[in-house]
Amino acid sequence: KIMESLYTVAQENNIKFGWINGIGALNKITIGSYSTKIKNYIKKEFKGEFELTSLVGNISTKNGNPFVHIHINVSDEGCNAYGGHLFSGTITATGELIIFLSDSPVNRKESSDIGLYLWNLNEDS
Repeated sequence: KIMESLYTVAQENNIKFGWINGIGALNKITIGSYSTKIKNYIKKEFKGEFELTSLVGNISTKNGNPFVHIHINVSDEGCNAYGGHLFSGTITATGELIIFLSDSPVNRKESSDIGLYLWNLNEDS
């Protein structure tokens, strides 16, 4: 379970900020697209085996805890591609992920206008 594993790594290693990249293979995938109109994600589930052609994202902090934000692209046996914000997925054949760590933490702050916790790069917050 890719998201659970990333949260475990972030917590066990006290990661305050890092970039994540990866490739591999997944099944039992839930991805989504955020709607600013309804201030919520529209989710879609995918069953079966998919190539994980691209995984990009980051680890930051939200309310003092690690927050993992990932987007992915996957392709099916017909090379049809799907992508979006990753909610869940299970690695099948392989998951080759790397986290590039930073010494500078990035915290998130809630934006009521958008409805999401966004990066807050102000030093006083």
